[in-house]
Amino acid sequence: MAHDQTLVQIRERSFLDVLDLALVVVRRRPLAIGIAALAGAAPFAAFNAWLTNERAFPAGLYILSLALEIPWATAPLTIVLGGLMFGERPSARRTLTTLVRSFPSMLLFQFFLRGILLVTMILSPLIPMRMAFLNEVILLERGRWRTALRRGSILCQARGGDLFGQWLVQLFFGALFVLAFWAGSGALAKALFSSELTWEPTWTDVVGPRFHFAVWVAIEFFAIARFFNYIDQRIRLEGWEVELRVRAVGRAMEDARRWGA
Repeated sequence: MAHDQTLVQIRERSFLDVLDLALVVVRRRPLAIGIAALAGAAPFAAFNAWLTNERAFPAGLYILSLALEIPWATAPLTIVLGGLMFGERPSARRTLTTLVRSFPSMLLFQFFLRGILLVTMILSPLIPMRMAFLNEVILLERGRWRTALRRGSILCQARGGDLFGQWLVQLFFGALFVLAFWAGSGALAKALFSSELTWEPTWTDVVGPRFHFAVWVAIEFFAIARFFNYIDQRIRLEGWEVELRVRAVGRAMEDARRWGA
């Protein structure tokens, strides 16, 4: 875990820096990140496509279902990012083992507790304000399940308002991306495969495959941003950069003694 072996430079970053860093990391590790994102999102995307196949499916119920699915769908990506952060390549077996080991905590906090907060609606802002980094705490820190919620709350302390604002920004730009991708890909398909060229959108396939694809691309991208926001918050609260440097110095001293002997 030497500081010079990390995928990115460890330092405090603004939210815009975090978003930019997410793009950089996706560009540098597209295969590993793409496979992890696909493995997590594909089952839920297929399930949502089946749910919304009926035109009468309530939009509110779809949003509630999506909000419950996000932590589970982004869990493999979080595990892979935790490994890539330090130059490791988590295998499928290791990722699956971590998911199985973390399942009770995920079920308790990211399904039951999260579901209660979402259903009450008035308490739902607590999710981005106090539970923003709960996936990272459960999947990467591997502490006891009793302390996971408290640990997640500590990481969010003093930044609840900022995290809530960032969540609103993600919703806004995520919705813009979904709309732009859906309309743009539809227009492109018409231009390539239709004899009648028109830019007028058709609303018959609003929740079709293009819509679900765009939704999950946005979700997985902001999951990457959340991971680096988590790293940034640990640096701010715990001086993680100092910890990494001390570990690196300790390793260098051990190597020097080993070679000296």
